[in-house]
Amino acid sequence: MKRFLWLALLALGLGTKRHWHILFAIVAGASLGLALSDPKFHVFYSIFDTIGQVFIRLIGMLVVPIVVSSLVVGVTSVSDGRSLGRFGGRVLGWFVIMMTLSALIALGLGQFLHPGEYLKTLMQDPTSALASMSHRPPVDVSHITANAYSLKELFLNLIPKNPMEALAKAEMVPLVLFTIFFASALSKVGEAGRPVIAFFESIFATTMKLTDWVFILAVPGVFSLTYISVAKAGPQIFQILAPYTLVVVMGLLIQTFILIPILLKTVAKVNFLQFYRAISEAIMVSFGTASSSATLPVSIACCENRVGVSHQVASFVLPTGASINKTGTTLFEVIAVLFLAQAFGLELTLWTQVLIVVFSILASIATPGVPSAGLITMAIVINSIGEGFTPLFGGIALLWPIDRILDMLRTAINVISSCTVATLVSAQEGDLNYDVINGSDEWENVIQMENN
Repeated sequence: MKRFLWLALLALGLGTKRHWHILFAIVAGASLGLALSDPKFHVFYSIFDTIGQVFIRLIGMLVVPIVVSSLVVGVTSVSDGRSLGRFGGRVLGWFVIMMTLSALIALGLGQFLHPGEYLKTLMQDPTSALASMSHRPPVDVSHITANAYSLKELFLNLIPKNPMEALAKAEMVPLVLFTIFFASALSKVGEAGRPVIAFFESIFATTMKLTDWVFILAVPGVFSLTYISVAKAGPQIFQILAPYTLVVVMGLLIQTFILIPILLKTVAKVNFLQFYRAISEAIMVSFGTASSSATLPVSIACCENRVGVSHQVASFVLPTGASINKTGTTLFEVIAVLFLAQAFGLELTLWTQVLIVVFSILASIATPGVPSAGLITMAIVINSIGEGFTPLFGGIALLWPIDRILDMLRTAINVISSCTVATLVSAQEGDLNYDVINGSDEWENVIQMENN
């Protein structure tokens, strides 16, 4: 116990950067969660859940102002309409490439490793508690099936009927689309739009300062959220879903250590280890909060102050990416559907696999940047690939206990992917400052509270 306290004091001591504080909070929270996963310790859930939710709400309140203000500033900084179209097309193209490659990685792993076979064996065993699952869902999931969108509704819901309603409900994709249109028009009205642009520039600077203040609670907030996630899952569910978990993690690792490093090296001429070190705060905050939207202020600060991405690119790519570019979620959607299909013994034709890839990309775009939203939007994929896959809705419930852990991992990949696209686009635009990422000894502090 004394050794643990000594390590805690050392990790939180003066001279230690905040990203090490957050990493220690993640490790300590996971360790405590495994140690106190027994139901008799559930009295701690409420305490730590409150602390974690306070932190998420505080950073969540910054999401809308940072998205709107940064997009307005980013879009209006590209005054030429042709340049904006070319720039926007390049960004969208990279988003589509990243999500498509992610889906193909997932499809290959799912078909080659067959993660659902172990669960299928358990469900066919009459002595197994999961045997009845092939006939009925273990919990009521009617609310999921009832809310499953059709493809037409999916597209229509991306377009805001009322931008003020999207603003009030924090519906990020419709809000992002409207803001891009609004900012594009604002850049064309000349001096009449200058006061409005200056207003949003002030909003952006003020929101970043609020981020500095909120991140005083980063360590206890991330610790509490990690503890709750691990303690609620418990060790038993890890055993049942081990093949599924390992395949998802393997896919995320392929993205992190093969796909992204290759793109960074070939397109941007950036070393991936330097890159990951530069965005370390964003990675760990995204892992702890499981919210790409909540991580947005830190992502922007990391890319600008440590990677060398220009403000014009970062303020456009990262808010858009937080709403659209979810490569980790895309990979999860594909693997989860394949896993359940294999567990339920459903045959997947080549055409069905193509549909799973396409609908997983679309569903991930529609996924809000909040914890565990990917499981709900997975219903879009299942609903869209055919009536014969309706039994899979029951399997979604089985994935809930472990999803928080996997959600933390895939959210980190979502953030890494968006930061990668920002770096690639900035390099292609010719305004990536290599002196910043190479001068790690002189990096500006991302969170000003790191100053000791």
